[in-house]
Amino acid sequence: MPYRCRVHASMNRRQALIGALSVATIGIAGTSGCERQPNSVSPTDDPPIRLYPSAAADLFQPGKRFRVETGDVAVSELKPAGMLRMPTGRLVATDPSWLHAGPSPDIGPFTATVAPGAYPVTLALLRGPDLRVAAARLTVRDEPVAGWELALRPGQDTSTLRPGYFFGVGVDAATIALFDAAALDAARSLENAGPGAFHVEGADRPLEYPSLAPGANAIAFNTGWGDGDYPVWIGRTGDGAIGCFIVDMLMLAAPSGASGATPWTPPSTASHPPPLPTTNGPTVPPIPFSPEPFSLG
Repeated sequence: MPYRCRVHASMNRRQALIGALSVATIGIAGTSGCERQPNSVSPTDDPPIRLYPSAAADLFQPGKRFRVETGDVAVSELKPAGMLRMPTGRLVATDPSWLHAGPSPDIGPFTATVAPGAYPVTLALLRGPDLRVAAARLTVRDEPVAGWELALRPGQDTSTLRPGYFFGVGVDAATIALFDAAALDAARSLENAGPGAFHVEGADRPLEYPSLAPGANAIAFNTGWGDGDYPVWIGRTGDGAIGCFIVDMLMLAAPSGASGATPWTPPSTASHPPPLPTTNGPTVPPIPFSPEPFSLG
C-alpha cells in the first residue's frame, strides 16, 4: 500500500533526493525490490508537484536556456545515442541494476508498442554548473506531437493515481537502459554476469551494447540528478500514432504561468482511493514497488 510522503516544501527535488538517502532504504529483494522507510519525512498539505511533458520535449531544442530546480540556468545540447533496434516493437526502460532480481512486471515492456524497426535515441543534455542528461527521446515518427500520455506497464491505470504520484522508472544506479523486450533475458544475463556491465562514464557518453540479442541492442545513459523516479512520456501525433517516447529526468523548475505550459493530469480522478493515514515513525510499512506509482515528493 503506497504512502504519499512529502519533503518540506522549502527543499528542491535535488536536495530532497540527497536527503532521502539518509532516511530511505532502497534495495532489491525478490521481485518487488524496493522498500522506502521515510523515518524523518513528514506528509504535508503542500500542493502536489505538477508534471510538464511539453517542457521535457522543449529540452530537445539545442541552445535554449532553462532554469533547473536548483535555480541555476543551463543551456540545452543534443547528443545522438544511437539507433535502437526493436525486433518486436515493445520498449523496455529500466535501471539495469534491477535486472538481477529476476522476471518482474516492474521492468517489463510498456503496453504501447511500435512497429518493429530501428529508431534513433537522442539525449537532451543541460550544461550549467555541470553537464547532465535532462531527458532521452526515442523518435518513432518525426512529426509534431499533439498530445502526451504516461507510458504504462501491464496492470497500471492512471485513473487510480493520487495527486503527486506517477508510474515510471525507479533508478538506484543513476542509469537507465532502453532495449526491446526481446533482449530482456539477455540484458538480465549480462547484468548477472558482471554487475555494473551497464556503467555509463558520463552524461555525454551513452553506452551501447550493439549485439545484446538477435536483432536487438541496448542503449544506456545517465539520469539527471542521479537516483530517483522518472516518468516516461508517449507523444502522440495528430492521427493518434506514437511519435516518440521521452524519459523525463524532472530537472526543470516549474514553468511560470506566463509560459502557457499545461501540466499533465491523470485522465480521471473519479476512482481515486481515499487518502491514506499519515505517520512519521519508522513503523511505516514498506511500499510495494509493483505496480504502485511513485510520488513526486
